[in-house]
Amino acid sequence: MRNQKGFTLIELVVVLVVLSLLAAVAVPKFIEVTKQAEASSVKGVLGNLRSALSLRMAQGIINGDDMTKWTYNGANDADRLYPMDDLLIEKPEAYLGVISDSSNRGAWYDDAENHELVYVFKNDDVINGGSGTSPKRIRFHIVRVDEDGIVDGAGDTAGLVLSPVDNYTWNY
Repeated sequence: MRNQKGFTLIELVVVLVVLSLLAAVAVPKFIEVTKQAEASSVKGVLGNLRSALSLRMAQGIINGDDMTKWTYNGANDADRLYPMDDLLIEKPEAYLGVISDSSNRGAWYDDAENHELVYVFKNDDVINGGSGTSPKRIRFHIVRVDEDGIVDGAGDTAGLVLSPVDNYTWNY
């Protein structure tokens, strides 16, 4: 018996307690980091879209295009832009395409019915507000801004912006 080696019950219990304490501290931190990562990812895609929209607007000015037709309040729905499909060359991995609705968490899609860009959150508490109770979504559409900075005003088009449809605030 003296030559046998192994763990005692006390040593095993101590190791389990230490691992449990580490897990109790690490898991909530991991969850917070994933929420921050999701918020950063969404903000990055929106930044890319805003830059692409600025480039499209500059191209439209150079070509003399009627930019009002691309916007949410455009006269002809066929000319309106789908933000992801029409503005980005490289789309996010979680882009579903132009569809009418989806509840796939963590996915982007262009709403086929109203030309809105929609993101469905993996974690509902990344934002306050938005649309839908669960899963939460944020929706954007392209609107025009006139010289006075008025969205969809009566003046000439001075710019195009990606505007949120619903009010929301970021938690991260």
